[in-house]
Amino acid sequence: MNTSYEAEIHLPERSRASRAIALRSIASYRGTIVDPMRNRAFNYESQLERDFLYVALASRDVADVHEQPPPVFYMDHSGRRTQHTFDALLHLHDGRRIAVALKPSGRVTASGIGNTLDLIRAQVGSAFADLYVLRTEQHLHPDDVGDARLILRARGLVDPAVDRIAADFAANLHGWCRLIDLAHAVGPCGSGFNAVVRLIGSGVLVVKDGARISSGCLVRIRPN
Repeated sequence: MNTSYEAEIHLPERSRASRAIALRSIASYRGTIVDPMRNRAFNYESQLERDFLYVALASRDVADVHEQPPPVFYMDHSGRRTQHTFDALLHLHDGRRIAVALKPSGRVTASGIGNTLDLIRAQVGSAFADLYVLRTEQHLHPDDVGDARLILRARGLVDPAVDRIAADFAANLHGWCRLIDLAHAVGPCGSGFNAVVRLIGSGVLVVKDGARISSGCLVRIRPN
């Protein structure tokens, strides 16, 4: 019996970050996230950047993420030409571009990032982004980060046959159902759980009261 088969392998695209990760830093929290849906690697240089990437990549509003895009140039208060590299440039499905600066809340004032953003808004404006925002760890709830990580993981374990079964079950749900009960009905050995998580990530299913995704959370079809 011939058991050989050909598998088509698509290696992820390398990160598009405009600056290389400084691997020799003593206080290093650096790494890479591979988004299975986009089949691309995304570099991060801090826990804050990592958590933001998880949430952005899992968001249904975000079409694409460019981490550490090419720098923008502007004139500082002394009249000197300088540059700033944003931590992320988000491209939304509605066409808007959002430039994101990430800072730990304790460093916002000392960094002067607020003044930097004001100058860039005034001088660069829509040539680079439609909106310029500052985000800290206070904007990233641990449950949202945890859900995003779970969704990205599930997207890397796609099983089309199980997904079709999950979609059929979801379409016939009436009211709320425990995620684990739906998962067991869909498929064994975690395949059903991952398929249900993918349906949550795509917006087909919603979680009751915005609870964190877990075996015990309640899910239902998204109301029209």
